[in-house]
Amino acid sequence: MKIIKKIEISYFRSVYSVDLKNVDDLNILIGGNDSGKSNILKALNLFFNNKTELGQEYYFSDDLTRKREQEARDTKGRATIWIKVHFYNFLNWKSLPKEFVIKKVWNRYVAEPEVAYPKGLPSTAIARFLNKISFHYVPAVRGRDIFSHYLSLLHDALLEDEKAGLINSTDELMNTLNNSTQDMSEKIKEGVGIESSIQPPTNLRVLFNALDFSTGYGDHSVPLQKRGDGIQSRHIPYILDFIARHTNTHHIWAYEEPETSLELGPAFELAKQFKEEFCEENQIFLTTHSPAFYDLSGDHVSKWYVYQMELESGNETRAEKVSSEEILDRKLGVAALVADRAREAYEQIQTLTTTVNRLDAELVQQAIPHVIVEGVTDKTIMEEAYRKLYPNDDPFCEFLHAGGATNIPPYLKSAKVLSKEFSHAVIGLFDRDQEGRKQIREFSSSGRIDDTEFYEISSERMLYAGLLALPETLQAIEEDIKNNIGSELNLPVPIEFMFPAEVISEALGEGVIELEDRIAKANDPELPTTINLSDLYSNQLPDGSGYLAKKVKKSTKTQFSNWVSEQPAESFENFRTIFEQLKIVIDTEQ
Repeated sequence: MKIIKKIEISYFRSVYSVDLKNVDDLNILIGGNDSGKSNILKALNLFFNNKTELGQEYYFSDDLTRKREQEARDTKGRATIWIKVHFYNFLNWKSLPKEFVIKKVWNRYVAEPEVAYPKGLPSTAIARFLNKISFHYVPAVRGRDIFSHYLSLLHDALLEDEKAGLINSTDELMNTLNNSTQDMSEKIKEGVGIESSIQPPTNLRVLFNALDFSTGYGDHSVPLQKRGDGIQSRHIPYILDFIARHTNTHHIWAYEEPETSLELGPAFELAKQFKEEFCEENQIFLTTHSPAFYDLSGDHVSKWYVYQMELESGNETRAEKVSSEEILDRKLGVAALVADRAREAYEQIQTLTTTVNRLDAELVQQAIPHVIVEGVTDKTIMEEAYRKLYPNDDPFCEFLHAGGATNIPPYLKSAKVLSKEFSHAVIGLFDRDQEGRKQIREFSSSGRIDDTEFYEISSERMLYAGLLALPETLQAIEEDIKNNIGSELNLPVPIEFMFPAEVISEALGEGVIELEDRIAKANDPELPTTINLSDLYSNQLPDGSGYLAKKVKKSTKTQFSNWVSEQPAESFENFRTIFEQLKIVIDTEQ
C-alpha cells in the first residue's frame, strides 16, 4: 500500500541529509551494523509519533546531528531537525491535491514540532489526514513491553470492530461476576451501608496489557512469554496486520530486523509474507541483515543500501537506492552471493519437505513394500515393465516417485533417524548414471545384500537402496571399454537406456526421444577449451551403441515413457533382473 512517496530527513542523529525517493509498498534498508538504518526508521517515528522509540521521548540535544550543531555554533545560527514527508492523497479527498508535502521542524526550545504544508491547504484537512495514519515502530530488541503495547492496540482494534462484539462480551462477563458475588455485595451493603458491585474498567487496555497467547507445545499449552524469542517475534507482524484489517486508520510499519531469532527457513517464509501479504494493507519500511530479505524483489519492492560516508567533519549516513543486481552485488559483496545460495537452499528444503510429506502419506496407503524411484517417468516405466513381464502375477510392491534423485537419500535417512514406523520394506532405486551413483554413495558404508545392487540401510526399519541392474549386453560393452583404455569408466545408464539398442534406435527415428552431447570444460586456465565427451567415447562403442555416450533430453522423457509403454513385452526383458533383485531384498526382511 502506498501512502508515502518520498522522505527527506535532515540533521537527525547520524543522518545529516538523506532522501528516499519513490518509495514502494515494501522498502528494505540494507547495510552494515551502525550504518544508520535504524535512525531512518526512528526519524519516521519522530515525524508521526513525536517519539524516537516506543516509550522514549524525543530529546533535541541527543537527537541533533553533531555536525549541524557545530555549524550552528560557528555561524551563531539556530539548529533544527527537520523531516519532510511527501504523501499521496491515497484517501482521494477533494480537499487535498493528488500529492502534497508535510514538513515538521524541531528545535531545542519546544517539545512539539512546527508543522508546515503548502499554502491554500486547510489545516483541518491536514490534521484529519494525519489522524487517519497509524505509524508503528518495532525495534530490533523486542521485550515484553513491545507485546504489551501491541496487545493494547489489539484491544483498540477489537473495540472498533463491531463484529468482534467486545463490548457485549464484557457486559456478559460483568453480569456473570456480579451474580457469583451477589452474596458479597449484600454483606457489603449491610456492613457499610452502600450498594457495591464489580464493574469493568472504562478502558480495557489495562486488561489487554496483561493478556498473553496460549501456544500449543505437543499435547500441552504454553504461554507465549515462555516460548523462544523467534516464536514470540513471529507473532508481532500478525498482530499488526490484524489491527490494520480491523481499524479505520491506515498503517505504516517501521520494522527493524524482522528476521531476528529466526532460522533460515522461517526467515524466508516471513520475508515472503511481508512481500505477498503484509504490504497489501500496510506500507512497510524495514531493516535487515538476512539474505531472505535481500532476495526480495518485484514491482512493489524497493531496496536501499545504507552506509556511512567518511568525511573530514565525521561520518554521515547515506542511502542509495539499489536499482540493479549489479549494484547490489557491488555494495554487498559476499552477502549478495550468500543470498542467492541461501534462496536455493531454502527452495530445496521446501521441495524436499513437500516430497517427504507426500511420500509419508502414500507409504501408509497400502501394506506392501514400496520402491521409490527418481521421477514420474521412472515410475511409469517400472510399472509397465512389471505388467509386461509378469502379466498373471499381482504386484509384489508399489512404485512411488521422489521428484528427483536428490530427494531419495534425505527421505531414507530421515526415516532411519526419526524412526518412522513402516509395516513393509521401503527401497530407494536409482538410475545407473552419474547422479544415481553419486546419491547411492550416501549408503556405501552399509552392508551389501548378496547377489544384488542393493545396500541394507536399516534392517530394523526395513530400509534399502540400490542401482538399476546393468543388462548383460551393457556389462560386456563396459568391460570392453575398460580393457581398451584402461579406465575405471562406468557406463552412464539412465532408465531409458535399459531398453535394447534397437528399441532406442526406433525411438530416435520416430523422434519420441532426443539426446544431447556430453560437453566438458578443460580446467587449464592457459589452454581453455571444451571437450565433446560424446564424440570422444563413441569411437569406443560398438556400432549402434553410440547413444550410450549421450544424455537424454529431459523434455522428451515423458513422451518416451508413454511411447515405450506400448512396446511388446520382450522390449522390457532387461528389467527382469531388477525385479528379481528387488524380491531378494524384500525376502531379507522375512
